[in-house]
Amino acid sequence: MFLTSLISAISGLLVGSVGCYVWREAATRKQLQQVLAVMEDVVDREDISLPIVSQLRRRAIANQRQQQRLQQQLFSWQSVLQDAPIGYLQLDADNQVLWCNQTAQNLLQIHKWHAGTARLLLELVRSYELDGLISKVRSTLIGQDLLWQFHFGYKDAANSQSIWLKASGIPLANGEIGIFVESQQERVDTATARERWLGDLAHEIRTPLTAIHLLAETLESKVPPELTRWPSRILTQTNRLIDLVQHFVELSQLESTSSQSLRLVATDVVKTIDDAWHTLEPIAIQRQIKFVRAGLTQSLLEIDAARFTQVWINLFDNSLKYCPDLGHIWIDIQLRSPEQIGEGASSSNQQSVVIDLYDDGTGFAPDDLPHIFDRLYRGDVSRYRPAKGNSTLDSQTTGSGLGLAIVRQIILAHHGTIVANNHPTTHGAWFRIILPHN
Repeated sequence: MFLTSLISAISGLLVGSVGCYVWREAATRKQLQQVLAVMEDVVDREDISLPIVSQLRRRAIANQRQQQRLQQQLFSWQSVLQDAPIGYLQLDADNQVLWCNQTAQNLLQIHKWHAGTARLLLELVRSYELDGLISKVRSTLIGQDLLWQFHFGYKDAANSQSIWLKASGIPLANGEIGIFVESQQERVDTATARERWLGDLAHEIRTPLTAIHLLAETLESKVPPELTRWPSRILTQTNRLIDLVQHFVELSQLESTSSQSLRLVATDVVKTIDDAWHTLEPIAIQRQIKFVRAGLTQSLLEIDAARFTQVWINLFDNSLKYCPDLGHIWIDIQLRSPEQIGEGASSSNQQSVVIDLYDDGTGFAPDDLPHIFDRLYRGDVSRYRPAKGNSTLDSQTTGSGLGLAIVRQIILAHHGTIVANNHPTTHGAWFRIILPHN
C-alpha cells in the first residue's frame, strides 16, 4: 500500500515537472518568437526551418554587422563634415550642441565645446539671430535661411569684431536641428568694393555729363529757332545717360546690400499704390485711360514705402506706354493662403498679399517674356503706342531698360516674388506680385 502511494506521488511529481517544463518551454519559445519578430529581418528567410535559437543567433550576428556598418558610415560622414569648408552643428530637442565641426567652431568662435559633451548653444554662441532661426525651424518644420552680422569679442569692447555669416537650418528626426554655417564676409567685401567703385565711376561720369547738359542748354538759348532741335537732342540723350548711370548704381546697391538699404516701416501698401497712380494720373487723363482698383482697401506690411512707390510708378509707366487710348489699367489686391496661391507661394504657412496689375494693351511678345526683368532688355518697340500731346515721361521708347530689373530687385529684397505674363482675359501685360503678410 505504501509502495503504491509512493509510486503515485513520484508519478505525480514527474507529470507536474514535465508539464511545468513544457509550459516554460512554450512560454520561452513564445518570448523568443516575439523577440525574433521585433528584430529587423536583415537576412534571407532561408533560416525559417532552423531552430528558433539558431534563427535568433543568425539575426543577432546580422544585426551586429549592420550596426558596425552604420557606425562606420557615421564615422565616415563625420570625418567628411569635420574637414568640410562649411560649418555644421547638430542640436538636440533642448538646443544642446550634440556635434560641431571645426569650421563651425572657427566661424562662431566656439572654444568650450568638446566631443561627447552636450552644452546649450546659447552658452557657446551669443547670437539671438541664430537662436531665432532655430526657433523658426522648430515651429515650421521647414528649412530656413539667415544672413546676419555676427559680433564676437563683445566682452572686450576694444577688440570687438564682426563677420557676415549665412546659416541654413533644417529639421531632423527626434526634434533635432542641423545648422550649416558659411562665411559671407568675402562676398560682402566684394559687393562693398564694387559699390564703392561704381559710386566713384558714376561720380566721374556725372561730372562731364552735367557739363554737356549745361552747354546744350546754353546752345539751345543762343542758336536760331530752326536749329534748336540739335541742342534739344543733345539734352535728351544727356538726360538719358544720367538716368542710366543712376539706375545702374541703384540696382547694384539693391543687389549687394538690399537688407541694409531698406527702411522697413509698417505701411499701407494700398496707399503707396494710390500715391503712385496720382503721380501719373495727368498722363492717364490726357489719354482717357481709366484706373480700376479692386480688392483690399488697406493692407499693412513691413515695407520700404519709398521703394514701393518706385515699384508702382515703374509698373504704371510700363502699362501707360503700351495701353491704348481709352484703355484700362486694373489692380486687384487680395489676401490669400499658400493653397490658394499655388506656385510662387511662400515656403512658410503664412498668408500672402497678392497684387495683380494688368491692362488691355498689346501684352508681351512670347519671345520677350523670359527676359522681361533682365538688365538693359527692351521688348519689341513696335508694341508701343505713342501718347498724344506732351508727356512727363521722357523715356517712353528710349528707357534705360533697367526699370523692371529694379522693380524685381526691390520685390526680392522684401522676400516677395514677381512674375510677368499676358492676362488670360484682357491679353494685356500682367504683373503678379506676392508679398509675405506679417
